[in-house]
Amino acid sequence: MNVEILQEEINHIKTRLAILENRLKEIQHYCDHHYYKRNHFYEVCAKCNKINVLYY
Repeated sequence: MNVEILQEEINHIKTRLAILENRLKEIQHYCDHHYYKRNHFYEVCAKCNKINVLYY
């Protein structure tokens, strides 16, 4: 494969990843979280898989 083609594909994938990450943040922002998995350090939402850190 040509280097330019690879760089173009990488940039396309990075753009797609950024769109998906923004969509995930939006979904997690508007979710009414129901945390189910807990330990001393974090809990996980059953609906959107958002992780809430409990201990730093």
